[in-house]
Amino acid sequence: MNDTTLVDKPVARSPLSKAYHYVMQTCGLAAGIIIGIVSIVIVLNVLSRNLGFGSIYGTVEGSEYAIAAATFLAAPWVLYHGAHVRVDLLQQALPKAYRRYLEMGINLLGALVCLGFGHYLLITGSDYLSRGSMVYKSFVFPEWWTFILPTSCFALLTLEFLRRLWCLITPRES
Repeated sequence: MNDTTLVDKPVARSPLSKAYHYVMQTCGLAAGIIIGIVSIVIVLNVLSRNLGFGSIYGTVEGSEYAIAAATFLAAPWVLYHGAHVRVDLLQQALPKAYRRYLEMGINLLGALVCLGFGHYLLITGSDYLSRGSMVYKSFVFPEWWTFILPTSCFALLTLEFLRRLWCLITPRES
C-alpha cells in the first residue's frame, strides 16, 4: 500500500471484520492455488503430448475457466490489500483535505459500478437458470454456473469499496 492511500491497512478487530478478513484471505489463497494447479496441469499436458500419450482431455477449456475463476477470486483480495494499480497524479496534485474527498468519491463510484455489474450478472445468471440453458463443450454443465463467481466477486468488491468509504467517513481511533 503506498503512502497516498487514505484507507488504513485492514486489521481484523471485531468478529465480523475477522470473518471478512478470512473471506478475503481465502479468496487470495484460492486464486493462488488455482493458478498453481493450472500451471501443473499445463506442464503435464505438454509432457503427455510430447511423450506420445496425447492431450489430457479438457485441459484447454478447464484452464480457461480456472484462470477466469482465479481472476475473479483475486480481485477482491487485491483491492482489500490496496495492491491494485493506481494512477494518482490528480490525487498528488490536490491538497490533503481534498485528497480525502477524491478518495471518497472514487470508492463510492467503485461501489456503484461494481453493484451495477453484479446486478447485471445476477439478472443474466437468473435468466439462464430459468431457461435451463447448458454449456456443451469439453464439459457439460448448466450455463448459470458461470455467473456464480463473477456475481460473488462483484458483491465482495462492492462491500470492499463501501468498507473503504466507511473508513474514510468515520473518525479513526487513536
